[in-house]
Amino acid sequence: MTSTRPDTVAQSAAVDRAQTFVDWTRINAKLLTTGAVVVAVAAAGYWFYLRSTQIQATNAERALLTAKQSMTAGNLPLAQKDLQNVYAKYASTSAGVQAAMLLAQIDFDGGKFQDGLSVLQKVAGSSAASGVQATILSLEGDGYAQMKKLAEAGKAYEDAAKATSFETERSFQLAKAARVYQAAGNTAKAKEIWTALLGDPKSQTMSAEARVRLGELSAQTAKR
Repeated sequence: MTSTRPDTVAQSAAVDRAQTFVDWTRINAKLLTTGAVVVAVAAAGYWFYLRSTQIQATNAERALLTAKQSMTAGNLPLAQKDLQNVYAKYASTSAGVQAAMLLAQIDFDGGKFQDGLSVLQKVAGSSAASGVQATILSLEGDGYAQMKKLAEAGKAYEDAAKATSFETERSFQLAKAARVYQAAGNTAKAKEIWTALLGDPKSQTMSAEARVRLGELSAQTAKR
């Protein structure tokens, strides 16, 4: 009686597996080809998307620079027109968001507060504005404050504080909120914010003002 050597069995099994793979490949050749084409098309589409996005961002930055140059030169009407074009054409880019913010500031300076707020509210929350969301909300607060809508201004500043990841910026926005609440006569809300700022070790940049403002609020209360 003869026995089969282990290495011969292993080689035979390997050959069988290889033959099975070859047979499967032959049978599914069309499917494999289709799959390869799909992957290639998807890769090409993704590359085209990235390239288009890059080109759009570059063009937007160039257009924004032209608008800023008009502002620097003092040609405000031309700058406003250029900024409107950048915003209209490239709203989904960082440059488009910056153009919107500059347009809003021009509107505020010209007393067109609602126009400025409308522009800011259109870009707020967009993916392109994610890095400057706190700044946009703070600008909204400025617009409301200039319209004497102090409660809305305070809310916008508080939202700006929530939107930033920088402690100094957070404290600065909360202080702006406390000021407008105090000016609006909402002493309870103002005192709440100033007290929180004074007791927060991360808000030392505003601690001196918080102490002064709390003193003012206490004096106002004592006079009643």
